[in-house]
Amino acid sequence: MNKVIFNGELVDEDAAQVSFRNKDVQLGLSVFETMLANHGEIKGFDLHVVRLQAGLERLGINMMEADLAGDVNTLLAANDLNDERVKVRITAICDLYMIEADVAPLRSEVSAVVLSEFIRNERSPVAGIKCGSYAENIMALHEAHQAGVDEVIFLNSVGDVAECATANLFIVKDGELFTPDLESGCLPGVTRELVMRAARRVAMNVSEDTVSLADLLDADEVFLTNTQIGVQAVSSIGDLELNECPGAVTKMVRAAYLA
Repeated sequence: MNKVIFNGELVDEDAAQVSFRNKDVQLGLSVFETMLANHGEIKGFDLHVVRLQAGLERLGINMMEADLAGDVNTLLAANDLNDERVKVRITAICDLYMIEADVAPLRSEVSAVVLSEFIRNERSPVAGIKCGSYAENIMALHEAHQAGVDEVIFLNSVGDVAECATANLFIVKDGELFTPDLESGCLPGVTRELVMRAARRVAMNVSEDTVSLADLLDADEVFLTNTQIGVQAVSSIGDLELNECPGAVTKMVRAAYLA
C-alpha cells in the first residue's frame, strides 16, 4: 500500500482520515500545491512553499510547523519513487496536512483549447490562490472535454484574458512574450515564474500585462504552463487554428525552461 505523510508522520494512505463532520471539509476550506519531482528533485520547491503559505494566510488556516522538503524526500523514498517522474501534492485543511505522491503520466506537448463560458472573478477573495473549492475549474474542464479539447481559457470580469482551468497562458507576438498580470485574477503560477526567468536568461523580452481577447486571437503563438505539462504549445483556440505548433519561440522557451 502507498504511504503518505499525514501531519509529519509516514502512514498508510488509508490511515490518513478526516471526519466528514469537519466544517472545513464540508465547505472546501483548504489549500493545496501540486508539484513535479524528477528523480527526487522538485523545480521551484521554495516558490511552491511561499504560495502555499500565502494561501494559508488568506484563508486563515493554521498549519503545524513542518519540514516539507524532508517530508517529501521521506515519502519518495518510502514509495520507491526517487527514480520516477512523480506528481506530489500537499493539501492543508484546518490544522492538518497531507502529502501524497504518485507516478505522473507524460503529457502531450500540444493542446487544443476553447474559451470558457464562465469568467474568472479577479476580485474574488480566492483569486490567485490554490483553494480546495475547485468545482468551477472542474466544471470548466468538463466543458472543454465535452467539446473534444484539452483546456479552457477564462476571461475575467472586464473581458481580458486571465488563465486556464489548470494552467497559466502566454502569447507570442513579434518574438516577444506576454502573459496576463496578476491583476487579471490569474494564479501566480510557479512554472509561469520559472518560464519568465528562463526566457529572460536567454535575452527574450517578457511582459506581464493586460492581455485582451483581441491580443490572444492575433497572437503568433500561444502556450500554456504548469508543473505537470511544463511548456505546452496551443494548436487551436476554438475554430482558430494556429499556423505553427509548436512555434519557434515556444520551442526556445521550452528548451530554456528545461535547461
